[in-house]
Amino acid sequence: MSETDTASNCVTRNYVTPNLHRKPNSLRYYQDGPPKSVDIDSWHLSVTGLVQNELDLSYSDILALPQVEESRRMVCVCNWSIRRTWAGVLLSKVIEMAGVRNPENLYLKQTSIGTPEKGVYESTIALGDALFRRALLLHSVDGEPLPIVQGYPLRLIDFGLYGYKNVKGLSKLEVTDQLELGEWENRAGYDVDGTVRPKKYRIVDLAQWRFVDKLGEVTDY
Repeated sequence: MSETDTASNCVTRNYVTPNLHRKPNSLRYYQDGPPKSVDIDSWHLSVTGLVQNELDLSYSDILALPQVEESRRMVCVCNWSIRRTWAGVLLSKVIEMAGVRNPENLYLKQTSIGTPEKGVYESTIALGDALFRRALLLHSVDGEPLPIVQGYPLRLIDFGLYGYKNVKGLSKLEVTDQLELGEWENRAGYDVDGTVRPKKYRIVDLAQWRFVDKLGEVTDY
């Protein structure tokens, strides 16, 4: 991990993720009905709810925060996983700025930018767990800004959770004391907890199937 002052310093080189072309296309899923374009000058991230300080952060504000760059593995509930190099801001930094008290007892509701055709995508996660697992607010992957289909301009990822719990095209974070069902919990009966489970996954970058034998973030491969 490296820390820099700005995202421009953080995203200085391109990374080659092996077998990236073999990553399954997730555009068929509801969450990935992204807007065709995003006006980055008008986009902002709002942080509301059980906070002492409500936040309204522009893209420039996000880039001005302390940055991290980490190679970590995300896992899809559809039984595949890929390790990539991600850059962004620690969720803990934004939660600290918002003045959240006792985050270990609270939840975080994420809301996407959405589209007129499909509305918004929402997902609620356990805030304390996300902070413990160093969840990131990501703006870049493999040395480049996130493509729209990957969550431009900002995506939250708790790497201990399946991808459906991590909202792309993020526009709002609400700190709450309620764990709500999200789109895929309602639509397909997915687990509201969403923690990555021990099972066999297709490790895309290694082009192999591997068995994961513990809960949470996959760090063995």
